[in-house]
Amino acid sequence: MRSEAAQIAKQVRVGEGSGLPPELQGLTGTLSGKWANPWGTPENLVLQVRLENGRTRLFWNHELEEIVEGA
Repeated sequence: MRSEAAQIAKQVRVGEGSGLPPELQGLTGTLSGKWANPWGTPENLVLQVRLENGRTRLFWNHELEEIVEGA
């Protein structure tokens, strides 16, 4: 997910090739928070996602994909 596209309440999916554990890949959720990466460049965001299972987890923006409505 591009940092410019990261907006609160946007629907997202954990990327299949994200390098995260298989049990996280493909899960969907809602973006509920975002913060600039204090150790890197401004285009790298830390995103808080409320997952479909009710849990909340932090991800890097490049680990997520935007879910486009109607696609």
